[in-house]
Amino acid sequence: MIMRPEDIKIKPLFPEHYVNYKSNHKDILPSKEALLFESVLDKSATERKVQRYIKSNKKWFIPYSILDGYPFYHHGGAYLFVEQQLGTKHRVDYCLLADDSDGYHLLLVELEMPNTQYLLQESNTESKAVRKGLTQIRDWRIWLDDNRAYFLKNIGLSDKGIDIPMSRIHYCLVVSRRKFMDERAKKIRSDTMAENTNLRIITYDRIVDNIANLEM
Repeated sequence: MIMRPEDIKIKPLFPEHYVNYKSNHKDILPSKEALLFESVLDKSATERKVQRYIKSNKKWFIPYSILDGYPFYHHGGAYLFVEQQLGTKHRVDYCLLADDSDGYHLLLVELEMPNTQYLLQESNTESKAVRKGLTQIRDWRIWLDDNRAYFLKNIGLSDKGIDIPMSRIHYCLVVSRRKFMDERAKKIRSDTMAENTNLRIITYDRIVDNIANLEM
């Protein structure tokens, strides 16, 4: 992900972590990449296969595209940290750093199984994969409540004079597919997001859409 200085349009806090679709992937078509990723999802029983596809091919624009829909998303790029540790017990699949007029924001992303029901059959209870993801994010939030300053220093932000309050730390759970989301599941998902500050829950199909919409 290392870029030439002339390619970088914002101040390069962490050049080795900088992601910009236009500069990093000039020869790739978003529509084609969206179809390729959708094909991978159709064949993946676990999130590990999805992760392997992203990491082995260094397709960092895939997690970067998750920023689409957030007010601090812009096509100038963002910083991506892969498998970021939260202390010794927790690990975030992807940590994205981006800014807007309010300052810098962090988005912590948890990937769970793609091809799984969102709810248990004939129940208003989330499936095991959804519950696992929500538990992970709850544990991250609890840890950050007590260790935010330590985390910002560990990631290198404090040394650059950047402080990010809890109100600008966001969480995203990626799980399931649209074909498993009936009206009941959508309502329960909406209720869960409403009850948890700065939490979004999206399906993998949302990422497919975001990839297709990446600007060249």
